[in-house]
Amino acid sequence: MEENKDYKVYRFDYLTEGSQLKFEHSVYCEDVDISSLITQGADALEALRQDSMDGEQKAFEIVQAAAKQWEQQAAVTQKLNRALEYLRTPEVVHTTNQWQPNRNNSDWEEISNKVYKMSCRIREDTSYDRIKKVMVPTAWYVTWDLYLNSPKDGHNIHLAGQNQKRYTDKAAAMKYLEGRKKAYSHLFTEISPQIPKEYERHFTVNGALLPGYTVEGQEPVKAEHTAAEVSEGGISLPEKTGKPSVLGKLAAAKSQEKAPAAPAATKKKEDMQL
Repeated sequence: MEENKDYKVYRFDYLTEGSQLKFEHSVYCEDVDISSLITQGADALEALRQDSMDGEQKAFEIVQAAAKQWEQQAAVTQKLNRALEYLRTPEVVHTTNQWQPNRNNSDWEEISNKVYKMSCRIREDTSYDRIKKVMVPTAWYVTWDLYLNSPKDGHNIHLAGQNQKRYTDKAAAMKYLEGRKKAYSHLFTEISPQIPKEYERHFTVNGALLPGYTVEGQEPVKAEHTAAEVSEGGISLPEKTGKPSVLGKLAAAKSQEKAPAAPAATKKKEDMQL
């Protein structure tokens, strides 16, 4: 709240760069001296009131124009945020197609590359032999799972698996598990195998395929873009100029709203001719 001589102002101004702008101002006049106004008559006051409201409308239009200018700038910020999100996506952790114990639980084995990961274990069940007075194995349970190994959180889709398949013979359990490993071994011959088309979105960020990946049936995506390509994509930054007054900025925003923006290439050509 701000207190002035004749009124109080309550403000709620809020900016989230690239997405949201809010201005909420409330003005309250309480216990103000109106003695100099009431002697002028209703007609004169109505005229003054209309002039004041017209002034409010002009100020409102300037603020609206500035808000529209912010919208354009916020769109640039949001594009840059999305591009940075893509560039900052860390490469997925994998075992380079080697079977090894799980880092967090050595009871499990795992193998992985940039697209797939497979884990498995054999759990031995035991019971107490009252005659021998020792614990003896009675069954073996095989669990295995195949997932996508996406670098994006929440995108490690379960592709296949078996939960606690029971065997009463350990050799049979091991034979079954080795058969499952062999059945999917073709997925673990390359560090970055081609992604099936239906799983493409799990390896893209903001519509762009992450670097180092290819999709079945598509040409490899360029890892880098030229400055011209970025410019054609519509991402442009405002020119740095001297700092005009606040009113000057708002007035300029109003003028920019009414005049169509010149294409970047045309503006560059005009600047070179000056």
